[in-house]
Amino acid sequence: MEKEELKTVSIPWNSILIPAPLRLNILLFLAVWLWNWILNFLAKYQIDAASVVRIKDPLDMHPTPSHAKLQMQSRKFAVKTTKIIVPTHIIATLIVLWGNQNIEKNSLLQWVLYLVPFSEFVLLASLILRESEIILYCIKRLILIESTPRPLRNTYILLSDSLTSFAKPLIDFTLYTSLVIAIPMDHFDLFVASLPVLIRIFQCLKEYRAVGDKSMLGNTVKYCSNLPILACVWYSRVHGGSSEWNQTLTMWLRLFHSSYSLFWDVKMDWFIDISSRRLRSTKLALPTTIYYVGILIDFIIRYWWVWVQWYGASSYFNFIFFDSELQYLEVFRRAIWVVFKLESEYVLKLFSK
Repeated sequence: MEKEELKTVSIPWNSILIPAPLRLNILLFLAVWLWNWILNFLAKYQIDAASVVRIKDPLDMHPTPSHAKLQMQSRKFAVKTTKIIVPTHIIATLIVLWGNQNIEKNSLLQWVLYLVPFSEFVLLASLILRESEIILYCIKRLILIESTPRPLRNTYILLSDSLTSFAKPLIDFTLYTSLVIAIPMDHFDLFVASLPVLIRIFQCLKEYRAVGDKSMLGNTVKYCSNLPILACVWYSRVHGGSSEWNQTLTMWLRLFHSSYSLFWDVKMDWFIDISSRRLRSTKLALPTTIYYVGILIDFIIRYWWVWVQWYGASSYFNFIFFDSELQYLEVFRRAIWVVFKLESEYVLKLFSK
């Protein structure tokens, strides 16, 4: 009984500052600043990101901007976005918090409340797409990934893999805004969660068919390992609770997915061999310590669900610091992944000449 009361009265602070339907928007905003941080970090070690990712529309015949120009443009855009999104988000948060307390008094307020997150998302998305035409170009062709030239392929990979990191906030956002047109559909969140995974599976199989790279099949396994976990969640819902065998199966599936994904990040995406003192047979563009820090961060966040379960055994919440913390950590982990992915692609390009 005491445990129930604690659950009721304890409200995580971030649920007040960032309501669930607005979380996707604030994470996209943070991603804008993280991209600027990534470019600044790479520039510090003279890694030219502009040479390994396609920044402009392939149909645009103008010269590709330099890394320095990318830094300047990303900084300028981040500042511009901040001036627009921060006041907008404050207003949207106040509307959502006030509306949740008064929603039963006014049916029109329900529509306003559901449309606020969507309106903020449209504003932010339009700013991003207007600033970067290559994002719109790749989104239109996301499933039909172009394997060549490699910088364009890298842009596709960065976008589609980043989409998997936004899966959970995207679920909260779509469930909330869908109330405008209908009542929530059963298991709709599981369908939304599967979309980024299915896109990557299709991309990997398409690339394997196009270039015959067998590593694409291994990458397919990584994304496919997500689907049985979703199936276990669906089973527990349909049968009114998770049985002991289903919980055990889910744990082992998640353990396999986390372990295999960590291996793929380090060995296949970053070309790092932790069993070797040199870490890589070719050049390292960063100090050795930074690679170990990156691997440690990736390990900690990949297994965050394990730490939460251990902590949850002696606490009342399914988080360690604050509600939905993993959504923020995953976006940060993705930024770290991008740093080492671009570094490895840059080194690969140097040694392929």
